[in-house]
Amino acid sequence: MFRFIAPAGAPIRISQIIQTALGTLIQPGMQDDILKSLAGTLNARHVFVVSSGRAALSLILRALLRLRPEGAVAILPAYTCFTVPAAIVRAGLKLHPVEIDPCTLDFDPEGLADLQQEKALCLITSNLFGMGHNMQRIREAARKLGAFLVDDAAQALGSTWNGEGAGLLGDVGFYSFGRGKALAAMEGGLIATNSDQIAAAIRQEEATLPGASWSHSVGLLLQLLIYAIFLKPRLYWIPNSMPFLKLGSTEFNPQFPMFRLPALLRNLLPKLMERLEEFNRIRRANAAALASDLDRIPSFTTLRPVEGSSPNYIRFPLLAIDQARRDRAIASLRAAGIGASPFYPGAICDIEDIAPHMALRDYHCPVAEDIGRRLFTIPTHPYVTARDVRVITQNLRKVFAA
Repeated sequence: MFRFIAPAGAPIRISQIIQTALGTLIQPGMQDDILKSLAGTLNARHVFVVSSGRAALSLILRALLRLRPEGAVAILPAYTCFTVPAAIVRAGLKLHPVEIDPCTLDFDPEGLADLQQEKALCLITSNLFGMGHNMQRIREAARKLGAFLVDDAAQALGSTWNGEGAGLLGDVGFYSFGRGKALAAMEGGLIATNSDQIAAAIRQEEATLPGASWSHSVGLLLQLLIYAIFLKPRLYWIPNSMPFLKLGSTEFNPQFPMFRLPALLRNLLPKLMERLEEFNRIRRANAAALASDLDRIPSFTTLRPVEGSSPNYIRFPLLAIDQARRDRAIASLRAAGIGASPFYPGAICDIEDIAPHMALRDYHCPVAEDIGRRLFTIPTHPYVTARDVRVITQNLRKVFAA
């Protein structure tokens, strides 16, 4: 197979990487000016940049603990990225998972309404695939608990709910620039808040972080160049054929590194932001085409965004009727050169040895665990063509007809 569509991604121009690297060597850049530029783009009062999305979340939680030391528990959706519970554990908090709605991946309304957690520090959203949540309901739940609301927009840069940008719908939010996100810079996390009090606490925590080493920055430059070259479908089959790279794998590891964002990425991010709307427009168009073609095929359902949500669709999610049919669909699509993926290995309740980190004795969430067995995703990024969309729909019709 000499043409393979990556499961997710965002193109980067090689010339842009090289120019930014040379410019960083000559003039590292004024951090305050860059942060003001990013804040203006996001319409946020305060922004901070760190090494990754999970580092951003852990830093946020440590800052919130400064403001509310009695907090001991973070409430989160039972189906979300494993890096979220890893960041929570890294910050010294316990997990309180909440069941999710299988139609939207939002919090289950009843589970949210019934929440009782005296030691809640914060409630964390997920915005998977940029699909958004009913934020009015979530804000009410957080207010009822006396908890902060953290808007996890790691996958939702450019998504909106009722016209408001994801990541700015709570007290504080964050974005990720890792591989497969709306803008991919290999690593990097951005924190955004309009609260002066929270910003001051984050600034105190940020001051404790070390800087990135020169060797790390050089390695990052090489990774960016390799990513820019091999994301293209005619070359992606090469890294995709190397299992040791663990492309697309998600692991629970609270011992991740935390440091300040390298100057190279600090200077590159404003340039990448210039293409965000273009990329998201393409993703939304591909998602709309897929939804139209796939909606009439039985044996799986297309998930729908909550009312008022405008997703960026960094991937297009589908829910198969069972795990066996999901696995057949993924195998068929990958054989046709389409990077379909089962996404996360399961719900956070399924993580091995997670029990000591839970705030609940009975922490299992059957709906979330079932979704983890049936959910799969289809690529939507700018390298996906109209022909690829036809290949996807034809393959899925054959699989589910059989």
